[in-house]
Amino acid sequence: MDNFLLLVIGVLFILLAGFLIFYFQTQQNFQEISEKLDELQHPQNGSRSSDTLKREMAIHFDKLVVLEADITKNKRESLTEEELKTFDVSRHQIKASIAGLKANGDWVGIPFEYEWVEMLDRLPNVLNLYRKAEAEKQALELAQEKGQTSV
Repeated sequence: MDNFLLLVIGVLFILLAGFLIFYFQTQQNFQEISEKLDELQHPQNGSRSSDTLKREMAIHFDKLVVLEADITKNKRESLTEEELKTFDVSRHQIKASIAGLKANGDWVGIPFEYEWVEMLDRLPNVLNLYRKAEAEKQALELAQEKGQTSV
């Protein structure tokens, strides 16, 4: 009787050990499969390196800083069309670089890296003249629309 009970307990122990090994192997396989599916669903091949993103952000911010210095030096009251386009392109590229850095997980933030709003705080003359030009542009468009509707 004792040998039979010992044999049953041994077989149950071996079955339990086999079941545990099977369970953990299956879990590991499921984890590997889900990681591969995530890679397929969210490919990273289109992302650029953090150094490239930081370099592009610095280049475009430098363009705006030079524009700020020129406005301050010459005490100008307006921006040219080319400068407005430069501002728009720089804004778009800086925002895209910031988004790319955040997507890569390499965004450090203040005090080492600034968001677009914090960058604008350092360019008061460019921002004021850009807002002035945009307001004039909108007023002109409204006047044209008003003129067309009254005809």
